[in-house]
Amino acid sequence: MTRRTSPEPDRHHSNPRGHSAYGYRNGRDVMVVLRCCGPDQFFLERVVFPFELLTFLAPAEAEVRIHGPAAGGMELLEEVPLEELQLEPVPVPRHPLEQLSMRHLLNDLQQRYASDPSDANRQRLVQQEQLLRRWLPGQA
Repeated sequence: MTRRTSPEPDRHHSNPRGHSAYGYRNGRDVMVVLRCCGPDQFFLERVVFPFELLTFLAPAEAEVRIHGPAAGGMELLEEVPLEELQLEPVPVPRHPLEQLSMRHLLNDLQQRYASDPSDANRQRLVQQEQLLRRWLPGQA
């Protein structure tokens, strides 16, 4: 069987497989092993230390089992419904001056390019304009 692990969630990168973000906190005073199995050969196995929070990406159909130490090795401690582990997206607060600051930066870059039309200044101007098109209303 092929084992694939899921990358740690990262709010700056896209999720091409459509997996959701989940988190498990080990509230025990011993380490446990989290095993998550899902469709399309999805498999994730991680050691979670006491009081550690493990965040991971997984398909919605996956199953999570927690294994812990026992006299003869490891034993199944619990099966956790994946819905209970789903992380809520945290909205990033936007500062009211952010849009104004970005517009001022764009104006500064435009003036710099007008006075010195070098390739470096042109590249900075193009990058900032692309950023503004994505983040500022009315700049499309």
